[in-house]
Amino acid sequence: MKNLLFLLALICGTVALIGSCAKKDENATTATTTTALVAASTASGSITVGSETLSGTYATSCLTAGVSDLVSSNSVPSDTKALAWLFVVRGNDNITEEQHGFTDTTCTTKNYHSNLVYDNVSVGSASGSNYQVLQLYTGVNLLANTTAADTWLETQFSVTLTVGTENKYSVGPYQSYGLWNLSGTTFQKGLTSASGYPSDLWSIPYTKQ
Repeated sequence: MKNLLFLLALICGTVALIGSCAKKDENATTATTTTALVAASTASGSITVGSETLSGTYATSCLTAGVSDLVSSNSVPSDTKALAWLFVVRGNDNITEEQHGFTDTTCTTKNYHSNLVYDNVSVGSASGSNYQVLQLYTGVNLLANTTAADTWLETQFSVTLTVGTENKYSVGPYQSYGLWNLSGTTFQKGLTSASGYPSDLWSIPYTKQ
């Protein structure tokens, strides 16, 4: 369990690479609509972002560009063919950032998820149309649905899992920093950081489900 703090950095690195690949090959990033993606967390409450209200579940498209590179670098399980991210508002100051992997290129069959839990979320001052966010990283929820994913998660994060069963771990809490932009049903965020506010938004948007 000692490596669970490292998960934040690993997910940010994964997101950064996928975003870079998406810019290079936009046609390869979308394989299905966001309605096919199912969050592991339950949505509740809302968070005010400027004049907008963030609530419910937001999801990226099904992303395939760059996934083979992530497999080669052992950054995701070996049977991963596609990735997707979901952002769930769990309460008035609670969110979960979910990373889901899939064994197919249409994001139908999930092989794992690694979900970061944040509490005490506080939206601060605006930087243009973006808003700085303070939040506490308090937990990690891990699920392996395949043997390959189980082996990868156990090795990476020094945990013991059972295939098909989600395990929830408390961490920290650790202060972390975000950057959000909400416009209607479209949500974008910077890569969550433990060292300071992000300066840029991730290139891939989330759409409200």
